[in-house]
Amino acid sequence: MIKHFALTLLCCLFTLQIAQADKRTRSQQSAAFDSDAALVEIEITKTGYNYQIPWNTSTQQSRKNGIVIADHQILTTADGFSGHTLCRVRKGGIPHQYTATLKWIDYYANIAILDIEDPIFWEGMRPTRLCQQIPQSGELQIIRWRNGRIEERAAEIVRLFVGKSKMSYVHHLTLSASTEMDSTGWAEVVLSGNQIVGLTTSYADDKLSILPAPFITSVLEQKAKGQDVGIGHFDFSIMSGKNPALLASKGMPHTDIGVVVTQVGSRRLAANTLQVGDVLLAINGFEIDNDGKYIDPTYGRLSLYGLATRDNHAGDALPMRIWREQQELTVDYILPRADFTKDLVPERLYDQAPEYLIAGGLLFQPITGPYLNTYGKNRPLLLEYYSHHAELPERNGLVIVSSVIPDPYNRGYESVRQLIVDRINGQIIHSIADISEALAHPQGEFHRLEFMPDQGLKHIVLDAASMEAATQRILKHYNIPSARSE
Repeated sequence: MIKHFALTLLCCLFTLQIAQADKRTRSQQSAAFDSDAALVEIEITKTGYNYQIPWNTSTQQSRKNGIVIADHQILTTADGFSGHTLCRVRKGGIPHQYTATLKWIDYYANIAILDIEDPIFWEGMRPTRLCQQIPQSGELQIIRWRNGRIEERAAEIVRLFVGKSKMSYVHHLTLSASTEMDSTGWAEVVLSGNQIVGLTTSYADDKLSILPAPFITSVLEQKAKGQDVGIGHFDFSIMSGKNPALLASKGMPHTDIGVVVTQVGSRRLAANTLQVGDVLLAINGFEIDNDGKYIDPTYGRLSLYGLATRDNHAGDALPMRIWREQQELTVDYILPRADFTKDLVPERLYDQAPEYLIAGGLLFQPITGPYLNTYGKNRPLLLEYYSHHAELPERNGLVIVSSVIPDPYNRGYESVRQLIVDRINGQIIHSIADISEALAHPQGEFHRLEFMPDQGLKHIVLDAASMEAATQRILKHYNIPSARSE
């Protein structure tokens, strides 16, 4: 009996030790990451726009995840916030929602920081840290809130590379992983062990793209300094230097390194420093091989375009070693800030409604990426050409007559569609504001509209005196709230 009691007691003590050890292990793990105390669910309400009927709007909702990284700082991706009117956050899977404010956002980097004023929200919440170095192989864990419950799925790293941001043309370090978790890409938290390696940004064909923690940290640290300098971008294009005859033709003594610059300033960000025909040999001390790659001391062989965001920011001077006119030179490349508004046709627009102007039933709109996207793959060929291939350095933008709203005033022009405006009353048109100015100065009794070459119609003429009356009649008849965007 005594032996049996002693044996039972020993077993109990051993079980207690195992339980305590397990508790300590879980406590150590939770010290690194506790989903209940750090992970939140975000609901965004925003205004949706119809670029073909630009005065029409709708209300849209989306949900995503966020992670607490500091007191009054919730980190998430910028995706989904453009045009938002309300943002609410849930924690711990409970139904109660807290109103959040957008503290800071960078669409080009795809990073946003939220804050919640209600102190009750922050009770029990514990900030977590992003890892300083991400793995290049192995397994990952994806965690998110969904329908009030924590979901976890495994993922496996596919590769690490320099890719484009989901929200812009900016290049940065990107992690690709395979997973069976569906409907991902909405800022789910990605872990390696207990370390946060990044946030998800997109998902397609069982492949997940991840915004890596080191890039996020670099952007946040720059913002913490109070310097809103923006994200840098290399505004030049290159071609491979693999063909030794190409480099030899430029008089280079060694043809085993370097790429040839083929275009400079296509984004209208920086048309200086480099020249077409330069051979790019090194950037910021990193030698560039014939494929346009450099050896990163942490992550190995990567595209040179990643150097623009590798601990660098807009305004930084990066020394570039080049071969030009039979000699080796070193020039300082001032890293330009990524900015869609500099494009002839802005690829994306954030936090702004579509611009338009109705005059005599003619609907004028600027050509933009969002407008062209309404056509999907069936974009009008001429608009596609002017958007991506036409070189018009003298113009700051392009405006079209996208359609004509029928009225006796514009009889005969009802079929006019997608014509790019060159001049109105002799004034060159770059923007919607230019149209208002030009219409204030008719040519005698008429408004004369001229269109760009290679279009089906060269010009149209409208009566100047009756245009405003026709515009008001059209607005009333078609129940259009305003003749122009606010």
